This record gives sequence, structure tokens and C-alpha cells, in this order.
Amino acid sequence: MKKAKAPRVPVLESAFEVNLPKILRAAKASSSPLVTLNDGDVRTVVAMTETRLAVHLGGRVWMADIVTIKCLTDRVRPLLKCPRAHEGNFQSLYWRGGELACRHCHALRYRSTLAPGEVERHRLQRDKALAALGGRPGDVVPCRPPGAWRNSYMRLACRLKYLSEKHYAELRRSLNVIR
Repeated sequence: MKKAKAPRVPVLESAFEVNLPKILRAAKASSSPLVTLNDGDVRTVVAMTETRLAVHLGGRVWMADIVTIKCLTDRVRPLLKCPRAHEGNFQSLYWRGGELACRHCHALRYRSTLAPGEVERHRLQRDKALAALGGRPGDVVPCRPPGAWRNSYMRLACRLKYLSEKHYAELRRSLNVIR
């Protein structure tokens, strides 16, 4: 008898992200309310005012309200309201399946929470640290690029070493349990 496959869970990392803090930083740097987002396959234009964000995706313009929330230090924090009128405010909205919505509406999960065990979680952490250094999974530690801060590079390289040791120790432990 054939086993039923578990339903594929959509992963957060595979959706196109519209992140408000990144957009605000880019708009401030260019001193323009128009910002171009580029995520490999998808490229789009974002226009914003103080209270609205317009994103051109999939041949349609998606509108999202910008809500300001007061913080404890008398600052305001801008957040996006989900276009699906979902309760709550979010830093990011995601484009998936022809719709722009929050991660709860799309039922998106983080890849690390779907990992079947410790070994896989440690491998994902190690790959993420390696990507921060500019490498790809399977590469050795890349050299420090010119212009990169020495202390930041060393901190990331030490984190990568720690995560690699942790991953391989967990892998050895799991292989000993299997025997």
C-alpha cells in the first residue's frame, strides 16, 4: 500500500518579500518615493506616501496602508496592514500565488521550523552563516572581501566554525544512534 505524501508546506524563503524597513532605507538613500525591488526573478517598482504603499506586481498595483505604532521610547514604528484586511500589522508582506498578503494569510512557514531534526536545523544555520560571508553551501570559508570590516568578518567566520562543529557533532551522534 502506498503511503500518502505529507502536504507541501509553502516556505517563507520561497516567496517574494516586500519589506517596509528596507524600502524606507532605500527611499531615504535615494531621496525618492519610488524604489525598485529586485529579487532575482521578480523585479518591481514601489511607490509610497506617508500613509500608503503601492506595489506593482503581477500586472496589478497592490495597495497597502502604512500604520504608525508608538514605541516605548516615544518613537513611531511604521508597519504595513495586510491587503486582505487580516488583523495585525506587519513589517513584511509576501507575493505568492498572484496575491500580496501577510505570511499568516499565505500560511507561510520558516524553513527551519520544518526541519525534521537537529542535524537539518544546524545545517540550515551553517548555510545561512556561510551565505552571510559570501559563500555557497559546500564551499570553504571565503576570504574577506576588500572593504569588509575585519571584526565583523572574524565574528561571522567564528560563528561558521562553531555551527559546523555543532552540525558535524550532531550528525555523528545521530549516526551512532542508528547503528
